[in-house]
Amino acid sequence: MSATSHPDPDPDRLPKPGATGATDPSHGPAADDRLLRLVTPDRAAELTTASLGWPSLTLTPVQLAELELLLVGAFGPNPGYPAAQELAGVPVPILAVPAADAEPLAAGDTVALRDPEGVMIAALHVRTLLPAPAGSTVRLVGTLDGVRLPHHPDHPALRLTPDQLRAELRARGWTGPQVGAGAAWAVWADGLLHTADVGRIRALTRQGKRCVVLAPVGGADPADAGHHLRVRCLQAALDAVDAPLRPSEATLASEAVASDAIAAGAAGRRHEPGPDPYRRPGTGDHPPRHRSLLVLVPAVPSALLATPREPGMSATVLPPAGGTRHPLAPGPAGFEPAGFEPSGLEPSGFEPSGLEPSGLEPAALSSAGPAPAGVAPAAIPLEPDGGAAGATPSANADAEVLARLTAQRAHLASSYGLSGSLIGPAIGAPGRQELASLLDAGGPIPAELTPPAVAAELARAIPPRSQRGLTIFFTGLSGSGKSTLAGLLVCRLLEQGGRRITLLDGDVVRTHLSQGLGFSRADRDLNVRRIGFVAAQVAGAGGTAVCAPIAPYARVRTQVREMVQAAGGGFVLVHVSTPLEVCEARDRKGLYAKARAGVIPAFTGVSDPYEQPADADVTVDTAQLSGDEAVDRILDHLRVAGWLTPA
Repeated sequence: MSATSHPDPDPDRLPKPGATGATDPSHGPAADDRLLRLVTPDRAAELTTASLGWPSLTLTPVQLAELELLLVGAFGPNPGYPAAQELAGVPVPILAVPAADAEPLAAGDTVALRDPEGVMIAALHVRTLLPAPAGSTVRLVGTLDGVRLPHHPDHPALRLTPDQLRAELRARGWTGPQVGAGAAWAVWADGLLHTADVGRIRALTRQGKRCVVLAPVGGADPADAGHHLRVRCLQAALDAVDAPLRPSEATLASEAVASDAIAAGAAGRRHEPGPDPYRRPGTGDHPPRHRSLLVLVPAVPSALLATPREPGMSATVLPPAGGTRHPLAPGPAGFEPAGFEPSGLEPSGFEPSGLEPSGLEPAALSSAGPAPAGVAPAAIPLEPDGGAAGATPSANADAEVLARLTAQRAHLASSYGLSGSLIGPAIGAPGRQELASLLDAGGPIPAELTPPAVAAELARAIPPRSQRGLTIFFTGLSGSGKSTLAGLLVCRLLEQGGRRITLLDGDVVRTHLSQGLGFSRADRDLNVRRIGFVAAQVAGAGGTAVCAPIAPYARVRTQVREMVQAAGGGFVLVHVSTPLEVCEARDRKGLYAKARAGVIPAFTGVSDPYEQPADADVTVDTAQLSGDEAVDRILDHLRVAGWLTPA
């Protein structure tokens, strides 16, 4: 856990009272937002027309999210990509592109930055190009003209810009002269909020603080069911915050963070405030759903910040309003982003988390983001990979990345008008393995771990293994018996009933799905990936795919496993380990003979390697087992692992 406190936001950075649309996210950004950095409609039309003659770059989802942070003013009033990767200890977005894409570009060019649909989001005026340390990418440095914000069809009412959130806080009476300093705090939710997190939010409210749950969703795919599951779970957690206190929660600590426990006293403690008396502008007599507030922000989520760890506390106190302004703070003293060295920008006393961050590679910020293909629908959204709660990352690299992320999140919380920043799950929050085991078995999740409403959302989206989609992937040499076993397994599964089965045999797939592919390594890899893609779609829809390619390479088998699991299905790897000499003796198609004669080049087991699986779930040898015995062994594993109900 890490907590960061800031003074009240500078009043001159708040939107003007009554600005049209500034307090209603459904109306989109207001034309006079003080932080939002978009050109006028006329200028946007000019740039759009001119862009037809410019070079274009299509941004990745993560790059698009970082661009959105720049355009909403989260990193200052002059959006752009700076030469430095950090300013005042805060990691800032950079734009690194493949060297081939940067080759035709030069200083002085204007580049259209587009979303995957080809819509221009901003114009980048390139000042210089910097080679990245890896050598395969080039960083573009320059200033931006924002044309529009990226379009988000998902949860538009929860996507408030910093201006809109500041106006909302004023409308709720959470900021302003009538409340004390430090009333509105950010609670970052990179994963889910569990019972311990709910207790921590309640403890904050007992101290007079108001909580804004900031959920990083940068790079999320609006068609990803896991993304929507996470949002529903966060909303259910806020329902739990508003629910009456259960008896088992009476022992929760009354202090949310260590600094509050130390500073607590008769003068420092406040009673829990009553319900908000305000009515949100534009909503008539309908009050907001929650007394806390959930906001989706375009920061990239981090699994590191969703990992329960040992109790820890770090605080950053920014210069007070009216004093030395933080150089990244939106306002007249903001930073010049492009081509400027960060010298002279470090204010005294600004030490995020007590650690001095130094250069942060883009991968470090986004490595745990929406997992390359997004959060799996049947996975626990962005929960830690570790087992027991309280597992602590041991690598120094994790500590360094954590310090930089803490500094960046503290800055973002400040730009959104919040006076404190709390990251990481509360102590006692469950780990991924603990929840996954309960969900796999279909057992109830205790309310002491997760609020019942959150548990209900998880159980509805993630059925027990016996009801979940599955891919059974056979691998082995040609002639090992893969196809025979796959066909027999399908027959036995259909006899039992309860699962919808799709058989993807290697020879059949090559006739239809992969017709025209040869037997080069690249073509064989592509064939296996195509099988994996179809299997992932079948498993993601709740079906069972049985696949039987040779799949000789471990890297591609791992890719298939990841594809299936990302789609929400289970994956069972069956290695048919029949020895080469037995397979060659069978040689029903005469392929081994042709390979030995040199007619077939790069034949697996003869002139091309077969990489033995080190991660097989089941291993069977048809030289030692009959077909029925081998399939019985596979069925036994499926029952023990919970993929089939006991016979």
